[in-house]
Order: sequence, then C-alpha cells, then structure tokens
Amino acid sequence: MSVHNSEQAIGQVQSSVDEKSHTRMSISSTEIKSENNGDLVTRTQQCRILASTCLMAFTIIGLNQSFGVFQAHYGRQASALEGVLLQGELSQRPLISAVGSLGNGGLVAAFGLFYYPHLPRLGGHVKYLCGLGTAFITIGFAAAAGSHNLATLVACQGFLVGIGAGILNYVLAPILPEYFPQRSGLAQGAMFACGGLGGMVWAFVLTALLESIGIRWTLGLLSILSFAILSISSALALPPRKFERRSTEIVSWKVFRDPLFASLAIVNLIMALTLAIPTAFGPEFAQSIGASITHGSYLLAINSGIGIPGRICTGWLLDKIGHLNMLIVATAVYAIATWALFLSSAITSDLGPYVGMTVCYGLSSGVFNTVMNSAQKMLFGAEMYYPKSGATITIRGIGFVIGTPIAGGLVSRIAGEDLVGRDFLKLIVYTGALLTLSLLCLLNVRRLDAQGNGWKLVR
Repeated sequence: MSVHNSEQAIGQVQSSVDEKSHTRMSISSTEIKSENNGDLVTRTQQCRILASTCLMAFTIIGLNQSFGVFQAHYGRQASALEGVLLQGELSQRPLISAVGSLGNGGLVAAFGLFYYPHLPRLGGHVKYLCGLGTAFITIGFAAAAGSHNLATLVACQGFLVGIGAGILNYVLAPILPEYFPQRSGLAQGAMFACGGLGGMVWAFVLTALLESIGIRWTLGLLSILSFAILSISSALALPPRKFERRSTEIVSWKVFRDPLFASLAIVNLIMALTLAIPTAFGPEFAQSIGASITHGSYLLAINSGIGIPGRICTGWLLDKIGHLNMLIVATAVYAIATWALFLSSAITSDLGPYVGMTVCYGLSSGVFNTVMNSAQKMLFGAEMYYPKSGATITIRGIGFVIGTPIAGGLVSRIAGEDLVGRDFLKLIVYTGALLTLSLLCLLNVRRLDAQGNGWKLVR
C-alpha cells in the first residue's frame, strides 16, 4: 500500500471516534502529510539554475549535435595530411564515430543506476563536481589537439571530454525540473533550445575553423572556449532541491518486470541508439548525394536551428497536452520521416527529401531530451524519481556509447569522398526499424498508464 493510502486509512480509523470538527482536522492533516513537499523555490534560484543549465547545454549538447562536422573532416584526406590521423584510419568509420559516442557523456550516464539515487546528497558540492567536469573537457580538447592517430582522438576527444560532458550534463539536467514544479516542461524546453542554438552556432563555427585553421588549432580553441563558458555554468550550479522524502535505494532487477518500466526502458535505449544518427552522419550523407561537405555542415546547422523554436514550443505544449502524448507524436514524426524521406533520398540521391528529413528531425529530436525527465518524474513520483531515472539513464548511457559506432559499422567502409547515397541504406533501415519499435513501446506505456491511473486525454 502506498504512503498516501496508508495515511488515509489511519485517518479514517481515527475519524470514527472523533467528533466531526476533529474529523475534518484529521483528514486535512493527513492530506498535508501525504504530500512530499519540497523547499520553497525563489525566482533567483530559478534564474541561476536555468542560466547554468543553458550555458551547459549550449556548449556540451551543441558540440555533440555538431560532431558530424568532425566526423566528416576526420574521414577526409586533409586529416591525414595534417598528421592528425594515419592514412589507413580514414575509412575506420566505427572508430571515428566512437570519438563522438564517447564524447557525448554516455560513459558517465551508463553508471547512473549507481550514482543517481545519491545526487540529492550532493548539496553545495555540486559546484566542485561541475568544476571537475569542466577540467576534464578542457584537458581533453587540449590533448586531442596534439593527436597523431585515431587512438589518441578516441582517448582524448572521446574519453576525457566524455567524462566531463557526462558529469555536467547528467548532474545539472535532472536538477532543473525540480526548481520549476509548475513549468518543468517549459524550463527544459528553454535549456534544450539553448542546446539547439549551440548546435547551430558550433556547426557554422567548426566548419569555418576546420576549413581555415585546421583540426589542431580548432581543438585548441575549443579547449579555451569550453573552459570559459563551462566555468560560469559551474559557478551558477545549484544542488538538487530538498524534499521531505527521498529514496536513495538502488532499484532492484524486479523493477524491470514491471511492463510499464520495461517498455519505458526500451524507449530510452532505442532513442539513445538512434538520436545522434542524423547529426553524426548528416554531413557525410549530404556529401554522398551531391552536396559539398560545407553545404552538408550548413544543413546540420539548419537542423539545429529549426529545433530551437521546436524545443521552446515543446516545453510549452507538453504542459498543455501531456508528456506521453508529446513523446508519441515526436517519435512518430521521426519514424515516418526516416522511412519516407531519408530512405527515398538515399535511393534516388536526391537532396530534396533529405532537406525535408532534416526539418522533421530538427522539430522532433529535441522532444525526447526535453520531455523524458519530466515524464519520468510524473510516472515515478518525486520520491522514486532519482532511483528509477538512474536505471533508465544507465540504459540511455549504454545506447549513447554504442549507438554511433554500430551505425558507423553499417555504412560502407570507404573514404568519405567515395561514398554514395546507397552506402547508407542499411543504416537508414536500421534506424527506421528501431524507431517503429520505440513507437509501439510508447503506445504500450500510454495503455498501461491508463489502466493504472485512469484514462486522461492530457497525459
């Protein structure tokens, strides 16, 4: 029996022997106790945590969304001429993809099952932890600038940057919705809109820098810029909000027997496996169907730019139509666009359908990141939010780490300049099939939630 139901039962027993006036007081007291009240939130705190997470998202999420620019340049002859990669490594697309998959922070997220339940205990130490993450990113980019082979890039731009990105992203992002209890969707929409803005800005900036000053100087400059921006983000960081009750227990394997949780876990895994595919391989794909690598990078920037208003509108809309509904709609749009537009573009080598795919992906891609934390808080409750979210974050982290290397292995292993649209067919079918399965799992979550809590149109 839940805490709420237990306390109501106690109140009912007491009311049978009390007078009516005392009965009303008892019921009122019981209802107050059953609520898991958190500390009061000030406007200053909201502004601080929003600024902190927005700066983090602009830098970390923005650079992750722009990694396709690096992916395309690392596969070209220029990277071997600069001495950053060896000649024989140019066609090692799965390993080049591993630089981005490790650098997105998924490696840290993979251990969320163990550390997420303890995040509320951080207190004021959250600033020092974020500072440590900033140091990892700064050192990682600086060390990558001295790379002479792919292994060094994987270790530095991948592993070191990924540890720092994971610390910052997976500590700050779940804290944000707690400071906006009534507008959590809008707050997260603003944060991921900044991530989209970063993706657009960094795609233009990285393209210009890589073409003008080369890979080494670009990585060195990224080290300096990341340190400056993320230091401010770390200084503004706030600890998790205090609640009367918090569970710090690590969820057991029994929770995976719950059909609703199991379906949600599959959704987390699939979205992590597929979310980065259009951004990681977009510039290379655009080049394979006739666009220049510069134009392909610009399409990636447009993709991120389209997502900016989409993320803000998503945050506003989900407070109106519901978290699960938004996830279902966005996944359906992404799946249909993959089958109808992405696949068509690869078969016909026509840039037009791919531009349409870029628009659809830009509008829908931010929904998952914007909505999932709020949806899980709604489904799990404040008390179990961190333990159960830790389990799904672990699943998501594994997906982020292995997602793009698996996808890269499905593309023909030839140099980027020699690729054609049909070399991406296996990758596109793989993406579409996974998204279709994810959509079915989300519909199942909606059904199971309605069985447990009653059908609600807005959910």
